[in-house]
Amino acid sequence: MKSQQLRAAWVDFFVGKQHKLLPPASLVPHELATTLFTIAGMEQFVPVFLGEQPAPAPRVVTVQRCLRVAGAKSDIESVGRTGRHGTFLEMLGNFSFGDYYKREAIAWAWEFVTGVLGLDPGRIYVTVHLSDDEAERIWTDEIGLDRSRVTRFDEENFWTMGATGPCGPSTEIFYDLGAQHASGPDDTGPNRGDRYLEIWNIVFQQYNRSADGELAELPRKSIDTGAGLERILAVCNGAASMYATDLFTDLVAAQPPIGRTALAAAEQRVRQNIIADHARAVTFLLNDGIYPSNTERGFVLRFIIRRAIRNGKLLGYPDGFLTDLVPAVVASLESGYPELRENIARIQSALRNEEENFERTLDRGMAMLDRIIEDAIAQRGGAINGEEAFVLHDTYGFPVELTREIAGERGATVDTVGFDRLMDEQRERARRDAAAKRDVVALADVPAIATEFTGYDEGLEADGEVVAVLRDSLAVPALGAGEEGTLILDRTSFYAERGGQIGDRGVITAGSSTSAVQGRFEVLDTQYMGSAIAHHGRVIEGEIATGQRVHTAVWAWWRREIRRQHTSAHLLQRALKDVLGEEVNQAGSWVGIDRMRFDFRWPGGALTDDQKRAVAHRVNEMIRDDAHLVTRVLPLEEARRTGAIWMAGEKYGELIRVVQAGPSIEFCGGTHSHSTGELGVFVILSEFSIGSGIRRIESCVSQAAEAYIDKQTALVGSLSAALATAPDELGDRVERLQREVKDLQTSLGQLKARLADADAQTYVEKAERNGERTFVGAVVHEANGEALRHLGHAIRSRLPSGVVALAGIDNGSVSLLISASDDLVKAGVHAGNLMKLAAPLVGGKGGGQGPMAQGGGKNVQGADAALRAVRDAVLA
Repeated sequence: MKSQQLRAAWVDFFVGKQHKLLPPASLVPHELATTLFTIAGMEQFVPVFLGEQPAPAPRVVTVQRCLRVAGAKSDIESVGRTGRHGTFLEMLGNFSFGDYYKREAIAWAWEFVTGVLGLDPGRIYVTVHLSDDEAERIWTDEIGLDRSRVTRFDEENFWTMGATGPCGPSTEIFYDLGAQHASGPDDTGPNRGDRYLEIWNIVFQQYNRSADGELAELPRKSIDTGAGLERILAVCNGAASMYATDLFTDLVAAQPPIGRTALAAAEQRVRQNIIADHARAVTFLLNDGIYPSNTERGFVLRFIIRRAIRNGKLLGYPDGFLTDLVPAVVASLESGYPELRENIARIQSALRNEEENFERTLDRGMAMLDRIIEDAIAQRGGAINGEEAFVLHDTYGFPVELTREIAGERGATVDTVGFDRLMDEQRERARRDAAAKRDVVALADVPAIATEFTGYDEGLEADGEVVAVLRDSLAVPALGAGEEGTLILDRTSFYAERGGQIGDRGVITAGSSTSAVQGRFEVLDTQYMGSAIAHHGRVIEGEIATGQRVHTAVWAWWRREIRRQHTSAHLLQRALKDVLGEEVNQAGSWVGIDRMRFDFRWPGGALTDDQKRAVAHRVNEMIRDDAHLVTRVLPLEEARRTGAIWMAGEKYGELIRVVQAGPSIEFCGGTHSHSTGELGVFVILSEFSIGSGIRRIESCVSQAAEAYIDKQTALVGSLSAALATAPDELGDRVERLQREVKDLQTSLGQLKARLADADAQTYVEKAERNGERTFVGAVVHEANGEALRHLGHAIRSRLPSGVVALAGIDNGSVSLLISASDDLVKAGVHAGNLMKLAAPLVGGKGGGQGPMAQGGGKNVQGADAALRAVRDAVLA
């Protein structure tokens, strides 16, 4: 059986059981998830299990991509070495949300395994939770499984996604691979070794575990099935290892021929398996909009890429082999994930860039690591300290996990505690940024509500009801005048920050139009809190209480300027693709009232002036066309067929807002102008790099652009007046001034050299001597570092042997210069060491080599003492 056939058989079977097929979620879980990546098929349904969102259907079937490389579910150490562990896997899932329960779930599992797949019933064993008499009875009395094939466990049969969240007892199906795969004489049943392979897990979701460990009943009992496609595929093909299936054999075959290697044949295949697994993971992470970085998900991706590259080097593979493997991954998986083919160019571009970056430092990093390991084994019992691991990470891009793995292969260990201590400062900033994106209010303190946003259809104003009031993150009945807090409404015209567009501001008023105002609340920010829209601000009059009817009113100027800036982001992306090519892909954006920031992936480096002008011209051309914006709400697949641009990694619902602004068509849930002409004019403020292969453009339109142009026009006018030059001739006038300044600097330098030459003889005549050593020292007023160099050179030309020490005082600071002749350097005199004596006396520092050293400080009064210290050291 091929992987494509198994995927199709799963979907067809459960669709035949009235299940609705849903598309898989991204590897990036929803914003309130407790996991870094999607690790289970049920993860996208957590809000449904908790009763916070309605079920998409009573019965659902999915094929979910998952990544297990960090945290409790990580299999990274076993990847490629056992036949059952991988970082990237596909989880076959069928779900019931308060519909069927244990009887049907178990019966259908048995029917699929024995009937559809044709697996031998005599080799099937199951486990149930210690307390689950009902599940055992169904297996034995209704399915007919012999009691000797049913085993009870405690923790092994209680499934949790993490420390908190939905959980419950489970029943698992195991397949007997045969006595030849037993781990030992005690391997006589499930969970005792490698002989019995788990292929199916049915979780009876009935509890929600809180942060304090307490279990509370879920609103309804549900079924959550997870069946590993890779393991089932192996069993269906009579193999004990998933690496013997087409999912991996095709990728091993696509790898380059093995070159020079010291690895044994068996270990070579392990390394090929690791590369095949990692290539699958890397391809899907990039497909889902995750890119290499030094924080969170990007850090994990970078680690996987570099781990794969390192294994390739051990096999003698050429540079760039991992990028070249992407088409094989796509060919293997595209039947289940057709979007891979659409994104292959973007995936390869990002991966190639990361490969090239790492390969530039890999050889030097490995050479350093080899020395560190040798020294650690020879001198410290194999212990690599945290500082050494940190240098490898910071200088050569070696993730500490990779350093630890390589060291472990050679019998050394890494002080990860010391490494973590050195990383704390760098990581703290990333932690603060990540924490700022998550609301501090616990969802448990807020009613489970999805606020209706009315701004698309009803404009700036709406009527609603206050369903929750929060102060200092805690629910309170009301807020009084002057108090700050948060209001959650059932309906609102305020747009909550999302997709880079900042939240709306305005006023919420309590009281009907026929009665006096009961309260007025100024909204200073609007954010999402789960599916609820939270209005942060302060009460400026009266009182706002839970249950009150309120009227929401967004400030018109605020919304107007934001939607114009937001629309410019659409036009800019279209212009970038038109000018630079379709390989441009959005990496992020931020939209405010006075500017817009657009981040994009572009392998071509900094934009030239001509390219920036062409991009701005194209945007303004679209603005002048004054195209009316058209918004359509379409099912996801229909929306994709429009050819609209959509961001990889974004999580989209079943219905998508597709916004067309002239030639620009994008998925977007933000607010937009009515026509492109509203934007007025587009101006690029800056363009620069924010990371490897990522550029940022800051720009503005509308009133902000007008203000910017006015300011630049005024600046040009004042410069023209000051330089007595017409505006059109300013460039030529500045060039002439620059040439004149350069000529003057050259003349000044020549003058200083002549003056220094004249002064040099005077200083040499005052030289002090002790035996064969000569010292010339002087404090020179109104002399900076450059003047000292001229003077030092002039003195040295008249003093073939000796030490010259000069202190120049200029604008409240001291410049130091020390030079030693070649004969004294050979005799042991070192200008750099002499500088270490002098610089602290002027409150500064400095350094250099034997013949020459420079330094400086701010303590002018210490200049004489600094020279005396040098004199005493030389003449002593």
